[in-house]
Parts: sequence; structure tokens; C-alpha cells
Amino acid sequence: MANNKVQLSDGTVLLDLTSDTVTPDKLLEGVTAHDKSGEAIVGNVSFATVYTGSGAPDASLGENGDIYFDMG
Repeated sequence: MANNKVQLSDGTVLLDLTSDTVTPDKLLEGVTAHDKSGEAIVGNVSFATVYTGSGAPDASLGENGDIYFDMG
């Protein structure tokens, strides 16, 4: 059983996870944390690679990134 609250004998709470909202779907893939029950969880969120450029889009791309063909 995991601990989700650390409290001193005088009642001072040092750590309280009972209202924590961390879940595997909110952590990056492979990151380890604890949920509100105190159990260890591993994140499962991954991101696709996003390529960004520093200049204007290529002339062959439309305003929304679609390929534009000049049927002239």
C-alpha cells in the first residue's frame, strides 16, 4: 500500500497527495510520478514531431499548407 499523506504527530501535514490530479495521460511518456493514492505511475503521452520553418511557405503551398497546382 502506498502512502499519499505524510503527517507529523502534532498534526502538521508535510505532504498530501489526496487531491492530486496527476494521471498517466497527463505525463510525458516514461516520466514517473505518484497519483493521488500515492502509487507510482508512468506517463504515456507522446508527441508527433512538428517541423517549423523560419521563412514563408514554399510557393507550391496554399495558405493552409495544401499543395497548390497552377492549372494555368
